[in-house]
Amino acid sequence: MNETRTINNFFTKFRSIIVNNARNIILTSLIIFSIFISYQIYDYFRIQEIKKSSISFYKSLESGDLILEKLLKVKSKKNIYSILTKLELIKINNENKEFNISNELYKELMSSNNINELYKSSIAVHAAYTLINATLNENTNIFLDDILYYISNVNDDFDNYHSIKKELEYLYLVTRNDINQLKYKNNSEIIDFYEELINSSLVSTSVKERVKNIHEFYIYK
Repeated sequence: MNETRTINNFFTKFRSIIVNNARNIILTSLIIFSIFISYQIYDYFRIQEIKKSSISFYKSLESGDLILEKLLKVKSKKNIYSILTKLELIKINNENKEFNISNELYKELMSSNNINELYKSSIAVHAAYTLINATLNENTNIFLDDILYYISNVNDDFDNYHSIKKELEYLYLVTRNDINQLKYKNNSEIIDFYEELINSSLVSTSVKERVKNIHEFYIYK
């Protein structure tokens, strides 16, 4: 008898707790369910947006007409196809010698939070080489500060990037010297840097060979 009463009291208390907290439980359940549904909706539209960007990106590459206009539309999105689009636009503008536009696109990529340090180093290397070439071909000094910016963003902790960064630093000094129409032989900064690079055990043989060829060209010309 007492046992039955105890069980009944337990269920009464349990039912009372459920009734008294029903509102909180329902609200909590609704909140959790709403969060789940919201995430599913967000994820669905995010995937659809990426798919649309993907289709737009590849269609723009297949179409010769209005290619720049189509690529520019994809460029504004914040996903992998936006990055690929910017790289494609850089390629087009470099081919058309529109280096000012390319430079701004390089900077956009460098400031992106969606690209890791290794890829940013690769982009910085590409940008530096491109603008060094543009500077010499167009005989202009407008890119010199930006070249330094890109070189400074090359992370030489990654394999092979130390050698590449040293080569770029040397090329920057030579380029700046050329633009300012100064004598290579008389520039102690370049000569000292050259000696340091050639004697470094951290710089690859291939980079040393390329730098040596440039050095000898200026010394004996």
